[in-house]
Amino acid sequence: MTVIADSIIDWGALFDVIWISAVAGLGIAAVLGVGVVSSLRAQDAEGGTALGLNAVMVVSVILVGAALVMGIYFIADK
Repeated sequence: MTVIADSIIDWGALFDVIWISAVAGLGIAAVLGVGVVSSLRAQDAEGGTALGLNAVMVVSVILVGAALVMGIYFIADK
């Protein structure tokens, strides 16, 4: 049995897009989650601990921003 869209769709490329999107989405969500948790814990902490937690939050925001810029670049590059 053949699929009607088999001649139109590159199934290998479609599978690559699906799994890369899933991995990237989970990774970005995890990094952003770490940033949110560290920001919330920094509100209750004092001194160097609060500074360290805020630094973690800033790094996570920078990483998520870089992922967004990279994604837009790859979309525009195609």
